[in-house]
Amino acid sequence: MQTVSDNFAAEAGETHRIGARGFAALSLFAANAGMLFLYFAFDLTLFEVVVVYWFEALWVGLYSGLKLFTASLFGDPFENRWVDIGPFSALVLSLYAIAKAGFAFLFLIVVTGVALVVANEGLTGTPGNDFVVEQGPLLLKCSLLFLVGHGLSFIVNFVVLGEFRHARFSTLLWLPFKRALALFITIVGALTAMQSWPGVLTYTSFAVLLIAVKLAWDWFLHLRERHSFSTRGVQQG
Repeated sequence: MQTVSDNFAAEAGETHRIGARGFAALSLFAANAGMLFLYFAFDLTLFEVVVVYWFEALWVGLYSGLKLFTASLFGDPFENRWVDIGPFSALVLSLYAIAKAGFAFLFLIVVTGVALVVANEGLTGTPGNDFVVEQGPLLLKCSLLFLVGHGLSFIVNFVVLGEFRHARFSTLLWLPFKRALALFITIVGALTAMQSWPGVLTYTSFAVLLIAVKLAWDWFLHLRERHSFSTRGVQQG
């Protein structure tokens, strides 16, 4: 008789087990719940929560690069290639791709960061430089919750459960842009609400709703990512 865990493992792919997978998923909930705690503990504004999510995009890019690097060392991300590529060539190609994609990703981060500073000055009247100097260090520290959360997912799912064995180059290369796009949509939606209804900037209920929506979206992307790195996801891709 099959257990629930056996059925779940069969659906998710041979590299997954419910225990470790569940532990990694809990880190996702913990990071977002921790963000809610920090919101109240430091009396953050809705805009400052949005800036923390902007910092999270940096960590998404960091771990995406580490995933491609790990897959090149221990896996075979170029398995669907037209020509044979040796381990050393695969590593060199991956490093080149990381550098090239990283430059484009950082450009996207910088542009959105500047837009956030300008938006803050328009919404609150606080000069952008003053906001960065006064609140930047605190908000960066708050974002470390997501650095840890994404780190646990990387270690547990990608390394321990062996997702690197089935990760494709194209999936890994576009991963940070897909995840960051979701974050930027969240940011734009929140900024649009602030611009349309200035009073919402201090509404606790709206900040809580934003964090809840972000958690639900994170969970959806987490499941999609796990599936894309499973044996079933590779076969369907």
